[in-house]
Amino acid sequence: MKSTKITSWSFSRYADYKNCPLKFKLKHVDKLNEPPNEAMARGAAIHTLAEEYIKGKGRTVPPELKLFEVELKALRKQFKKSINGMVVEDNWSFTKDWEETEWNNWVNCWVRIKLDCAHHAEADVMVVTDWKTGKFRPEQNDEYIEQLELYALAALMLHPHLKEVRPRLVYLDVGVSFPTADNPIVFTQADVPKLKKLWEKRTKPMMSDTTFAPRPNDKCKWCHFRKSNGGPCKF
Repeated sequence: MKSTKITSWSFSRYADYKNCPLKFKLKHVDKLNEPPNEAMARGAAIHTLAEEYIKGKGRTVPPELKLFEVELKALRKQFKKSINGMVVEDNWSFTKDWEETEWNNWVNCWVRIKLDCAHHAEADVMVVTDWKTGKFRPEQNDEYIEQLELYALAALMLHPHLKEVRPRLVYLDVGVSFPTADNPIVFTQADVPKLKKLWEKRTKPMMSDTTFAPRPNDKCKWCHFRKSNGGPCKF
């Protein structure tokens, strides 16, 4: 099986690699097809509902978003007034030096980040929101924190005027926000050097890998590429 180094990543790719380097390669390098995933399709559809509602489509909050009705109405009003450069559904992309670049810069783009919503709580305080579907799993807090750190770093790099970035994950199905509004995780410009080093360290094994060895774990039973499913993995 041919091996090759990768040159760019996203948080979802990073999470796939941490789970299993071989699955990462089969999925993202070899581009082997996986069957449609109903949960992912539903998640994408609900993301679209949130985007469209905030941008003014429809008169009422869709049933799938009702647990955050009050907040979504407030975001819709803010978007209509174009307050402080609010952004809904955007693509953030950077070179390895964390300089902004084009999403389709296939030579120099190092990391790509899909943004769901970013708004200013104050002129120099940004709240970055990622809409989630499904269950909130406290045992995955370490992974959640990593995602929040990536959003914070990107926002601070794009908006050097910001004093604070407060990233969060909002679980629309269960009415949970992580972290809560009363106890936000706050990042400042002073955190930028540390966050850069963290992500360089975290992604180094993925970016330098040439063998993509399988990493058997408790998620193998769900993997489309497993041996018992006729896939190329030996496990």
